Parts: sequence; structure tokens; C-alpha cells
Amino acid sequence: MYSIPELVALLGLSTENQVRNRIEAIREPLLGSLRRGPNNQILVTEDGLRLLRDLQGLCETGHTITEASHILRYRLDRNEQTMVQVVPSTSQNRAQPDETDAGWRALVEHLAAEVREIGARLAALEAATRREKEPGTWWERWR
Repeated sequence: MYSIPELVALLGLSTENQVRNRIEAIREPLLGSLRRGPNNQILVTEDGLRLLRDLQGLCETGHTITEASHILRYRLDRNEQTMVQVVPSTSQNRAQPDETDAGWRALVEHLAAEVREIGARLAALEAATRREKEPGTWWERWR
């Protein structure tokens, strides 16, 4: 079991609030890994530490905490679905792909639209800087 100050060192963060923000971002997947210790101290199990390290790894690759938590939840949902498909179960326990994938598809489409918009803005900025660098006649700069 790891306390918040221990997690600061293990995750390579600088403040306890950063750890608390990460715990809050993935609270639902962490519920089974969170415990309360003496003086109501938050304690995290080994499984919880693994999830927090995965989240931290995603944050270090340039994702915001929100994006990283969505990606981590998506991965966990995918793993859960494959486990449900591998293990024979009753019809009540089978995951409905249309229901679970709809939210993730919407997120992926939204992020893809943002990437296209950022690409278009970048292209416009690059074109504008190229135009500014092109030499013209001496009177054109006074226009």
C-alpha cells in the first residue's frame, strides 16, 4: 500500500496535488485499489500504482490528464471486453459493443476533427510566414 507522499516519489511528480488530480481523473477504475488508512489517509494498492503509472506515462507523451484518462479507460474497457468474449458467460454478462463503443467513437471523431483543424491552422500560419519572408519591391512594405 502506498500513501500520497510515496506516490509523489514513485511517479516522479513534484506535488501531492498532482497525485490527487491523477487519482481523481481515474477514480472509477481505481475504486478497488483505494483504501483509507490511519487519519483517513489515502492508500493505493499495487494495481492502483500500475494504473497511475500508465496514466503518468500517457501524460508524459503529451496528453492532458483528461485525454490520458479517456485513453486509459478505453484500454481498460477493451481489455474487459476481450476477457468477456474469451470467458464463456451467460447472455446477461456479454458486453454490448454498440453501447460501449458509441461514446468512444464520438470521442475519437471529436479528436480527429480537432487534429484536422489544428493542421489547417498550422498550414495557414506557415503560408503567412512564407509570404512575409518573400522579398518584394521596396514600396510594398509601406502598403
